[in-house]
Amino acid sequence: MHDLPLPRTVVPLVSVATAVLVLWVAWESLRDPETLWAPGAVSRYHAAVAGCSSCHTPFRGPMTAQCVLCHSEPRFAAEAGPWTAAFHADLLRREQSCLACHTEHRGKLGSLTAANPHGDWIFLGTGTSSCLTCHEFEPVFGRRPMVLNNEVVLRLMAKGGGAHRPGQMASCTTCHTAGRRSE
Repeated sequence: MHDLPLPRTVVPLVSVATAVLVLWVAWESLRDPETLWAPGAVSRYHAAVAGCSSCHTPFRGPMTAQCVLCHSEPRFAAEAGPWTAAFHADLLRREQSCLACHTEHRGKLGSLTAANPHGDWIFLGTGTSSCLTCHEFEPVFGRRPMVLNNEVVLRLMAKGGGAHRPGQMASCTTCHTAGRRSE
């Protein structure tokens, strides 16, 4: 079998196409890096963040040191419940990574907490802003929270016609899109 030589125009054409592609990626990276590189939209909680470097360290990604600039121990003490403040203070003292439990770029209504299967669907559906409205947490971290039997929980369960029961909420997007019920 004998290979035919490439036409003389192929190498310059491929070189020009490669240069154009590299220049375009460089330009877009400088002009609007979030659009080109972000794996998804940030949550509504971080929508006001100025840019990637507010949370990400170049070539290392998001780091706990960046998180603590905004989410400090005094802020947790002032804004969170006592259990949440104590839990996070302990993690910060032990220099645990925020990324072990928290993720971003899951969309505007995405959950920031890996342990929260609801995302913001439940907060929007109930008009609440705290997990403690519907759940009671045990002092031991990692155990499943108990669902309370209160007005908010009962109203949410009645809305779903059986779909809003414990163990049935894992696939919210089957019925809901963008925070509204699909028709």
